[in-house]
Amino acid sequence: MNTKWGKIIIGAVLLIGFVIFTQYEKNAEPAWKVNTENFTVLDSWEELMNFEKMKYNDLKFVDHFNLFKNSDISVPLSNEHRTLRIEKTWNNGFQLYVLYSVDLKERDKDEGDVPSLNVEKIKLTSKQSKDFLGIAELYPGETSSEGYVFKHRLYRSMMIHPEFNNAVNSQEDWEEVMKSNRFELNDITMNSKKGVTNLKPIAFQVEPAQIVGLPKAIESIPVNQTLLVNNGDEIRLKNMEFYQIGSRIMLDKKVDKDLVSLLGEVNVNDRKHTIEYEIESINEAEDYIQAYSLMSELLNSDQSDKGTFSITHSVHRSKNDYSFSVPKIDLEKYNANQAEGVRKNELVVNENDVKVVYEGLYWDNANNQGGIKFSLETLPKQDSLEEEFLYPRPSYHFGEGNMDRYVRNIVAVKNSAGKQLEDYDIAKIFNDGKSSFLIYFYNGLPAEDLSVSLSNLTHIEPLKNKVVVPLKLPPAKK
Repeated sequence: MNTKWGKIIIGAVLLIGFVIFTQYEKNAEPAWKVNTENFTVLDSWEELMNFEKMKYNDLKFVDHFNLFKNSDISVPLSNEHRTLRIEKTWNNGFQLYVLYSVDLKERDKDEGDVPSLNVEKIKLTSKQSKDFLGIAELYPGETSSEGYVFKHRLYRSMMIHPEFNNAVNSQEDWEEVMKSNRFELNDITMNSKKGVTNLKPIAFQVEPAQIVGLPKAIESIPVNQTLLVNNGDEIRLKNMEFYQIGSRIMLDKKVDKDLVSLLGEVNVNDRKHTIEYEIESINEAEDYIQAYSLMSELLNSDQSDKGTFSITHSVHRSKNDYSFSVPKIDLEKYNANQAEGVRKNELVVNENDVKVVYEGLYWDNANNQGGIKFSLETLPKQDSLEEEFLYPRPSYHFGEGNMDRYVRNIVAVKNSAGKQLEDYDIAKIFNDGKSSFLIYFYNGLPAEDLSVSLSNLTHIEPLKNKVVVPLKLPPAKK
């Protein structure tokens, strides 16, 4: 063999051997065993992520659709002779999940010996390079798990919510905040029994929240079912789409704005519960059904579970307004003897399958409060649906011009000067057979003539056809 080529071949073999050896050294685990009495030791990455999904329920969605971002951030901790590694991150617009690890030493007796990451502040930077510095609120999760050891590294995680403490007030600033595509952790320390180590800021590029228009779909599965509504409308359910952190069912057209929602049932392994599907508008040509509850059901079911969801009823809103008076003389009588109350039986509404009766002034012992009592019923009653989905709302929950599909069964109270009041709320009363409600005031009933008006009253109708759809997730992304 030519001496020159022999040297080249020998050099190449040595180089390959060196690379293999250094990679082995890099990936090889230490020979000593971790004490399983003091540490939770896991055998696989899948097991580690299963623990994390129990800790933060949102991660079931994130893991299924492979939305985690791998990180190459590594920070030497020289005084500890260790390395902090950011392993994975995820955000959905206004929260940031961080999974990190620190190498374990044979001398470590428990988790307190291993430095843990703490973040005090977080800076969000919008696409327009505008900065917003807030407090980092750390959500601990839904389990008591702190850390897990995998391949001689201790893994911990945090879910960070920025808190601006009223520093961001204008609508324009909030929209800017929600468009942030860079999150920077500030005032970072690594804390252990040895003390505190200050670290430089750590920044991540993130996907900003989509607050205008329809969030981009990640996956979609066909539905292809048609609803026949009692008002004569025919609505096709096109497909179920999964997006950043939710799901929706797309409709083939705009629907009557006074058709505010649909009702139905989820059935998983013969476990049934009723749900409401809110209808939302996208643009001038398209509507969709919000399906958060279906998403939650899917993520909390095993793959072997058999499930369906159905749509059985529609909820319609009336265009009419109604009102009744509460005279000052009755309020004075009630205030003189609250236990006896002032009984009325005044029919306010009895049309469009809706019945409202002003019951009088009443003290509710269960809630330890008194107020204006009225009943609200849809006729004929729809089994338990009325009890579950018929609810009035104070008018002050909605601003002017915000007449979207959430506006229903609105109760407004005005004083003798015609001023609309806002110091009241509405509670349900459970001591009679009707759907009764109490308008109670935070500072007691005003001693003056009052007028109560009701608008956007809804009633429930069965669909001409019951629609049943298999409940399933699209295949997991690898």
